[in-house]
Amino acid sequence: WGTSSQDFVHLANLLFANSADYARRIDGNCSPYALAGIPVLFSALRCLLIELNAGLVTGAAKNDTVLMNLAKSGNDIAVILKHYPVDPDLKEDLSLLLEVRNEIVHPAHRPGPEKNATPAYLNRLRQEGLLQSTGADADYIWIGQLQSHRLFKWAFVTVRGTVQVLLTVHDATRDTSDGLLASYSRFEERGRDL
Repeated sequence: WGTSSQDFVHLANLLFANSADYARRIDGNCSPYALAGIPVLFSALRCLLIELNAGLVTGAAKNDTVLMNLAKSGNDIAVILKHYPVDPDLKEDLSLLLEVRNEIVHPAHRPGPEKNATPAYLNRLRQEGLLQSTGADADYIWIGQLQSHRLFKWAFVTVRGTVQVLLTVHDATRDTSDGLLASYSRFEERGRDL
């Protein structure tokens, strides 16, 4: 078995660093790098989930049930929520983040009924200031609103919280846990001013 989670999280960190630099040059938030970085974070999370359940990270026995669920499901978050004790706030954030990833990976360039172009079911992102927005009733097209460094940062925080849950459930040693969480925290070294 090979391990890929660290390759993907490293790539996500590189994208985040570029995102921070780009956002600084534009307006402090606008960044097309979020469109690439958020799906890459999901790839890192999926790989870690496989690695943990295959016993690669902790040396624990394989969990064939979770591995089979992952193989059969196109929704890694549903598998996580089924097999891990995720608190309600993180569950809500993960579900919302999955919808963001879906909007990026499967864009539907359609004019919606919303004046601000933010789909109603994702309005929480707008309310929390996570989108690239003019702040006006009429706003950027939807894909433009997703080009947000703040959204990318929130995605990293959400994924890191999920990784913490996974490592706790799998009884990762402190060194292993600290090392893995550090790779999901490197984004904080870039863009502290944003």
